[in-house]
Amino acid sequence: MRNTRAKAALELTGKLIERFGPRLAGSEASLGCADALLAEARGAADKAWAEDFRVHPGAFLGFIRVLVVLYLVSAPALFFAPALSAVLMTAGIGILIFGFFLYREVLDPFFPGRTGRNVTAVLEPAGPAKRQLIVSGHHDSARVFNFYIDKPEKYSLRVYGGIGSFAVLWIVSLAVAVLAPGPWVRAAVTISFCLDFLLVAPLWNFAGSEGTPGAGDNLAASAIALELLREFRTRRDAGRGLVGTRLLFVSFDAEEAGLRGARAWAKAHAAEIAGLPTWHYNMDCVYKAADARFLTSDINGSVKLSVPLAEACAAAAREAGVPAAVEPIAFLTGGTDAAETAKAGARATTLIAMKWSNEERSGGYHTPKDDLSAVEPAAVELALAVGVRLADRLDAGDLD
Repeated sequence: MRNTRAKAALELTGKLIERFGPRLAGSEASLGCADALLAEARGAADKAWAEDFRVHPGAFLGFIRVLVVLYLVSAPALFFAPALSAVLMTAGIGILIFGFFLYREVLDPFFPGRTGRNVTAVLEPAGPAKRQLIVSGHHDSARVFNFYIDKPEKYSLRVYGGIGSFAVLWIVSLAVAVLAPGPWVRAAVTISFCLDFLLVAPLWNFAGSEGTPGAGDNLAASAIALELLREFRTRRDAGRGLVGTRLLFVSFDAEEAGLRGARAWAKAHAAEIAGLPTWHYNMDCVYKAADARFLTSDINGSVKLSVPLAEACAAAAREAGVPAAVEPIAFLTGGTDAAETAKAGARATTLIAMKWSNEERSGGYHTPKDDLSAVEPAAVELALAVGVRLADRLDAGDLD
């Protein structure tokens, strides 16, 4: 089963990339891909539909250029107007913390709005539904991260250097505004931070305007979730289906725009999540089986995921011959769609089949190399095996 389903998932991934290319959130390509996934899901589900939502794709990474501008104004203002510098830098720190660290919609109203599209399909169990399992990926692709292409070995230095300089200027601006030192001290501090702009300026070009092919991150995961739906439809038609577990296939849009699609979906389905015990098996960055891990926290560590679910998935991976890790998400590495359903009450985890740090990631991650060749078939087989085993265990009541 795994080999056949994995091959089908990879073939669908390749076909959709060839048809739609890069799929930035809010683009016609992303909407078209959602419609294509919906057409595929209808053949395996009892019901399937798309849900549109409003998204401001430029806001999530747009904060970076806002911070660069704030620094550019605040550094010289240290000498002439330290209070203004302190106010501007405090606003910037607020944007950094709430907009990026916590994924709040701080700048969204200031960026153009577009339409995003989530896809949902439902397969009912043979008997009354006692619980439900969401299996998901996201079909939008990321903007190319220039820092992963141009001297990627300097990625951490560039990011931490820029953010660190911003944070230090914030602290110093507050000190200068409160202590009001003499002009010679202000001049020395101002000159040093103006020179330090050399570390901040490169952040302006952190992300390009083009999208990646988005195979491993993350169209392959949506295709895997679709194959899980098809597998259990085949089993149900043969009289061997899930008895009391409703299966939901979801392909989210706008994950790369700050999880906005999953947030919209969780809000729209909050009553259903609350109405039945709900588990969520999310998949992201399915590149290499040997690097598999299951997350116990999300959004830079600010959201708790389900440890028992992560451990159950890791156990399923071990049964498939892969010693997968169970671990929290690394700080400053972002977030996954599981965070939004977890906040709504679901027991959620995310499979990451990639080394997950700012120092070590797949060579295809957020680059033009994220095509089908970046996705290891064994990683797809593992994701399928974990999904099947998890659904079977849930249906047996092992995790209730």
